[in-house]
Amino acid sequence: MKYLNLKPSVSDMKIWVTSLLVLVLVISIVGCEKEALNENVISNDGTQARLSYTEKGYTEVEINPIIKTSCYFSDWDKDIMTPVSGLFEYYDADGNWVASIDFGDGTCDEWATKTWDVNIFPDYPSGTSDFSVFDYKDKK
Repeated sequence: MKYLNLKPSVSDMKIWVTSLLVLVLVISIVGCEKEALNENVISNDGTQARLSYTEKGYTEVEINPIIKTSCYFSDWDKDIMTPVSGLFEYYDADGNWVASIDFGDGTCDEWATKTWDVNIFPDYPSGTSDFSVFDYKDKK
């Protein structure tokens, strides 16, 4: 009667260990990239958009304060404190409306809307634009 040799050879063991190390490395890299992206998505509360008007000398009037809530975003598998509503208006020195920034109706999304007087800003004839309230920072 013959017996089967179930003892793996040194060559088989090297292949198995190498395969396992490659698998662990791939999982680590993919996991780190997703984690780095998750950590680097943050809410900016529309700060840049708001500053673009106040730096030009327009007066900011808070009509409705920014309301933030924790919103889950599947793209990043992360909860992010997000402005979901709020309204700011901008006026010139004579009290004329120039623009508005609307953060929404309470829906969890990353978008706010700028609306402006096209007579004051003729280079931007659409009069409205959506923008993200998130910053995507690179790790250094």
